[in-house]
Amino acid sequence: MRQFTLVKYGRASEAFELNEVQSPIPEPSQLLIQVEGFGLNFADVMARQGLYREAPPLPFVPGYEVVGVVIGQGKQVSGLWVGKRVVAFTRFGGYADTALADYRAAAPIDPQVSGAVACALATQYCTAYYMTDYAYTLRGGGIALIHAAAGGVGTALVQLCKRKGLFTIGLCGSDAKREYLVALGVDLPIRYKEEDYAAIIEKKFGHRSVDYIFNTTMGPSFSVDRRLLSPGGKLFCFGGASRSGSRPSLVRDLSFFLRTGFISPLFTMMQSQAIIGVNMLRLADEKIEIIGACLRELVALNRTGEIEPSVGGEFSFSELSDAHGLLESGKSTGKLYVSW
Repeated sequence: MRQFTLVKYGRASEAFELNEVQSPIPEPSQLLIQVEGFGLNFADVMARQGLYREAPPLPFVPGYEVVGVVIGQGKQVSGLWVGKRVVAFTRFGGYADTALADYRAAAPIDPQVSGAVACALATQYCTAYYMTDYAYTLRGGGIALIHAAAGGVGTALVQLCKRKGLFTIGLCGSDAKREYLVALGVDLPIRYKEEDYAAIIEKKFGHRSVDYIFNTTMGPSFSVDRRLLSPGGKLFCFGGASRSGSRPSLVRDLSFFLRTGFISPLFTMMQSQAIIGVNMLRLADEKIEIIGACLRELVALNRTGEIEPSVGGEFSFSELSDAHGLLESGKSTGKLYVSW
């Protein structure tokens, strides 16, 4: 089997090696999958930069989701999976043409569903769905602010928030992404690099007016978002993109924490607010049933046409560094997918 191994931190063109290794043997609760392709996530970029603390030590095979056909299964797997086409979480190891996945974090998919769409339903849509429908059920009629709204998780959040009947505010970094958000149905797209998003929101809706905020950047934006959050509001934190791009060091880490700021539970209690941290990898480790439940519900929603993931690019495995470069540049929209 072939796999991409991350052998050093740095540029994508130099960080990966394509290796030939023996195919793995599934553990009792695992599926063995012949992989059609795998998805990219921003956590992959941070892992390549040496900034993702959940990543294994070098060398390792990145990748959180795959699409393919099951060719083997462990003794404790419930039901007959061999021969089924599935989308599945891999808990690393997804950058390979043969991969292992726990059957509880897999879902059968129809033949006509593209690999890129199926992979989008995994990590990115599951992250969004966990926040909008599982950890907390959003109520219609409110206002939602979505950071990085043109990205994979952002696109999912827009669709799921619109499905709930929310007014959506989407932050993006360019005119091209603003046009993408308009086409996606975002009610108020804002280019945060040229415009003060907090001032625009407060002018239009007033002080402390946003009911749900989805922050994937942290850093200084966290303090800004807290000032926008309404009484009873929910602030979901699920990434640290503003930390990306710089080499790890104690000074930079401390600066990032200080720029993010600190908050006492007393203040959240006084405003009846909630700050909710989301780490899907931790859930995959400790509560894998949640991951599987979200994935299966999303597959069903896609089957009925209630959600439709956006694909931002499809690449051959020989173009892995190009795919990583596009995701790292911040210019991509929707899901990036690499096929074998």
